Amino acid sequence: MKLVKCMLAASALALAFGAYGADKPKQAKADPEPGFNKMDANNDGKLSRSEAAKDKSLLGKWKEADRDNDGSLSRTEYLIVKGKKDIGTASDKVKSAVGSDDKPKSSSAGATSKPK
Repeated sequence: MKLVKCMLAASALALAFGAYGADKPKQAKADPEPGFNKMDANNDGKLSRSEAAKDKSLLGKWKEADRDNDGSLSRTEYLIVKGKKDIGTASDKVKSAVGSDDKPKSSSAGATSKPK
């Protein structure tokens, strides 16, 4: 009987503390690179500086990105800047996916020598 009371008490505590934060809304982390569609709040197909403010790295390259100097970024202008960033990190992504211990096979492994 003592064991049952202990189990009930433990269960009650677990339920009480488990529900402790359930009524509080979870705070969503801000995405450092939310993407073109998420930033284009008015869905006009281009980003204003205020819309692009959600991506600090994009704002830092605004002059480079706004190639036609119209004060907004088209999807093409956005992709050019973001594509350069992706190319710069591509080798790191490949290395992390493959692993540092994987080495390319030598080209002489399957070669046969011809008699002279």
